Amino acid sequence: MKKSTLILICSCLFSMYSLEAKNLQANLSYATFLAPQNGPYIETYLAVDGHSVHYKKNGDALYQASIEASLIFLQGDSIRYFDKFNLLSPQTADTLNAVSNFTDLHRISLPNGSYTMELKIKDNNAPGTKPYMVRQNVIVNYYTNVISISDIELINSYSVSEKESPLVKNGYDIVPYVDNFYGANKNTLKFYCEYYHTKSVLGNTDFLLTYQIVNFESHRIVDANSNFSKQSPKDVGILLTEFDITDLPSGNYNLVVNIRDKENNLLASKECFFQRSRPLTLAQDAGDLNYMKLDVSTTFAAEISQRDTLAEYIRCLWPISSPNENTFALNQLEMADTKLMQQYFYDFWQKRNAQNPQLAWLNYKKEVDLVNASYTIGKKKGYMTERGRVYLVYGAPNQISKAYNEPSTYPYEVWHYYTLKNQSNRKFVFYCPEIGGHDFSLLHSDARGEVFESQWMVILKKRTETMNDFDKTKARSTYGNNFEQIFQNPR
Repeated sequence: MKKSTLILICSCLFSMYSLEAKNLQANLSYATFLAPQNGPYIETYLAVDGHSVHYKKNGDALYQASIEASLIFLQGDSIRYFDKFNLLSPQTADTLNAVSNFTDLHRISLPNGSYTMELKIKDNNAPGTKPYMVRQNVIVNYYTNVISISDIELINSYSVSEKESPLVKNGYDIVPYVDNFYGANKNTLKFYCEYYHTKSVLGNTDFLLTYQIVNFESHRIVDANSNFSKQSPKDVGILLTEFDITDLPSGNYNLVVNIRDKENNLLASKECFFQRSRPLTLAQDAGDLNYMKLDVSTTFAAEISQRDTLAEYIRCLWPISSPNENTFALNQLEMADTKLMQQYFYDFWQKRNAQNPQLAWLNYKKEVDLVNASYTIGKKKGYMTERGRVYLVYGAPNQISKAYNEPSTYPYEVWHYYTLKNQSNRKFVFYCPEIGGHDFSLLHSDARGEVFESQWMVILKKRTETMNDFDKTKARSTYGNNFEQIFQNPR
């Protein structure tokens, strides 16, 4: 999603700001699912901050807010879905102490394809303000007789329900968590997803359903948050569970759900990015806190006055931040007031360009905007993807070789850098093992400090070849495969 002075979008979440004394703030997320008898559908979740809207008395002499919203799904210039609606807040007699957030859920049938989702939103009780808009690319991709997993829906709460309502799925009342940030007061990660076609593909053969939290940067599984269960095939299965993340350190993570057969071959996979911020104890918080002493009142950082905008700007620094900086940044996002965030942000750029920190930031922001436009995938902003990270750390590659339809291999890209800091002739291999997916993971690189995978050529062909020799570094030659030649001589 794009960013402007009035609209902030983050990981399929956005905050919108009016020019009134109050700033309209809302989060949007979505998840795609499959109803085998009726086809694919998408759920959109809109959560409005009850403290950011204007209230007026209604016919019951109680205060209520009203939001006008329009939701559109486009394919090219064609409108595939449109709805305009008013979203009302709960009624209250006290707008100072008894205000709560309010949400909307839309469930929309959409056939497989690529769409542009467009949402416009306006505070009906703030006359004179124009609606603000956000656009997001959405891909719906489910096939018959192919094992697949729905998007992972993060949730606030769930309970068994026999009633019918938009929030009820498969007998559970599920309240979505329209965010991917887990601060100090969110110590449980609850989530829901569905999986399809295991019965038609596997027959009566049981399979393994695994779910785990994986560190985003190192790809290491967090042992305390890893689980599995043996499942019998069914047309539609559900996974509704939770992890205790009380002790999960601050950082960037993926929640990963996998389906594996009895030989441990990966049949389907889905992941969901989230951030965790757990405050450090005084004993742990021994880092450089000199930024808290800075006077930034006359600097460019002081001009960034919206807390959510600052939070997004700080989040996008993670590819070029040190581990300590990332830890401090995540704690700032949860705990700090606007002034502390401005101080941290200014100090970050002053350390990198003491003469002109603002220019350093603006140059970096151009690159962030570029990777967001190029690599944003669903709920994950471009700068949080592997390709976005490599681009922001090392700059644009001199050459990109793309192979999305080679026989027997997963779709892949090879990035070639003629020079890379103090190295030369370095390459990065990205691949997408998820059927119909578009998020490419870094599989292998010969650059120092990056992922080195000696079996990358074998892994690239895992969808058609069994990987049973852990010393094997080259895959069986197949007509039309060019990955080894491309890696040796990019073109």
